Amino acid sequence: MKEVLSFISEHKSFAILTHLHPDGDALGSAYALCKGIDNLGKKAEVILLSEPPKKLIFKEFTPLYRLLDEVDAQAYDAVISVDCATLPRLSDAQALFVSKPNCNIDHHISNTNYGEVNYVEEAAATGELIFELLTKLHVAIDQTTAMAIYMAISTDSGNFTYSNTTEKTLATFSQIMECGFPLVKMADQIFNRRSLGATKLIARFIEKIRFHRDGQLAVSVIMLTDLEETGALVEDCEILINYAREVDGVEIAVFVREMSKDTYKVSFRSNEYVDVGAMAAECGGGGHVKAAGCMMKGNIYDILEQIDKSAGSHLK
Repeated sequence: MKEVLSFISEHKSFAILTHLHPDGDALGSAYALCKGIDNLGKKAEVILLSEPPKKLIFKEFTPLYRLLDEVDAQAYDAVISVDCATLPRLSDAQALFVSKPNCNIDHHISNTNYGEVNYVEEAAATGELIFELLTKLHVAIDQTTAMAIYMAISTDSGNFTYSNTTEKTLATFSQIMECGFPLVKMADQIFNRRSLGATKLIARFIEKIRFHRDGQLAVSVIMLTDLEETGALVEDCEILINYAREVDGVEIAVFVREMSKDTYKVSFRSNEYVDVGAMAAECGGGGHVKAAGCMMKGNIYDILEQIDKSAGSHLK
């Protein structure tokens, strides 16, 4: 933390980056840090590779970000990445990151410490670390910053229902509540609203769940044709794995999504005792004990067989 504080004090203008296809924690952490740096009298912008998911778009955040192809790298003298465990996950923004003095802030224990300055600490969300950082910088938490912190910690904690929710998580939530941000409106948009296509995709995902290992392993596969036929968007896939994880008796839930021919994104979740971070690591990925992921290439049936064998070695 001290190194991050020094890093921010030593520079005047910052590009803030997130991983490809950012989720609520990545976006919220980036927005909160951006506002905090702005409130210090310095310059900061969040640089994204594409527009955020619709459910995570709020008018208060729109002035804070620009798309990568719109920016001039010379406008910044330092770069900070948030919620990104490895350099390749920055995708097309990697070149910008390595071209400047850089800092890596993340809560994934699988983080590879790829920055010149690294602050990696396990927490419910990277947003928790950003809130602590802003507090140590003596930055006033305005309403927009509070909204961003809420989006970060609520999405990565399952709206404060996942096992990663701690006293610190709730204490952070309590403190930002004092800022009077529109909690009900935000929670409804983030967690309750969805398109007809997204609703049809949920039905398709549930229909395709297959159970193995005496019902302890639940696996569902969504192909590109499923997105086309339901009219859903890629961003609608984010919460699908919960419908497998929530089935009684399931310890490991796996969501396999086709990215392109013979290339699949695999998400893992566990309920009680299995370290799915270790399972993901076996396949070249990583993450947390109860939430992790990886990319796998090959025939889908071979991939499913590999997942089944891995699950068998981790289940009691």
